[in-house]
Amino acid sequence: MFYCEDEFEDILQAVVLVPYSLGYKLRDFNCGIDDYNQFLINDAQYYVEQNISQIKLLIHKQSADVIAYIALSSDSFLLDKEEKIKENIDIPINSIPALKIGKLAVNSRYKDRPYGSFMLWLALGILEQINETGVGCRFLVVDADITQNPKTPGFYKKNGFDYNEKENKHRTRAISMRYDVFQG
Repeated sequence: MFYCEDEFEDILQAVVLVPYSLGYKLRDFNCGIDDYNQFLINDAQYYVEQNISQIKLLIHKQSADVIAYIALSSDSFLLDKEEKIKENIDIPINSIPALKIGKLAVNSRYKDRPYGSFMLWLALGILEQINETGVGCRFLVVDADITQNPKTPGFYKKNGFDYNEKENKHRTRAISMRYDVFQG
């Protein structure tokens, strides 16, 4: 269960999730982290065109503001024997398919509601659609950026993510985390 999931039905009434497009008010987006703002304006279009990521925008229906965005791509990550036991995964391989959250940012003007958690919930819905189309995908994963905000892993933790112990041994800029679709 995601943080403040009881508010998601209300949020759904006021927003729409759309594919990235230059037709939205991208330059008005400000999450307080210049790197994430600049990604949306300068890099996202290229990532979409090159099929590196698909960027989804959360748009306010009345104001047309970009409330949040999420960059998603395919990935896999390693689980060691102990982590596979913890996740109840009995397979002979360690590489597990996942949907990766490359970037997630919420406009500073909209920090009054749990839009970040809402975006994770929507990403889980996309993961479920991937499975329904016949492609196996068990986890949402993220490299939680600690260079911009050391509290970022805490956001994911309160939304049900666990640490990928095998992936974090030598990391200094991000913490690898996962959310198991079977836990929700």
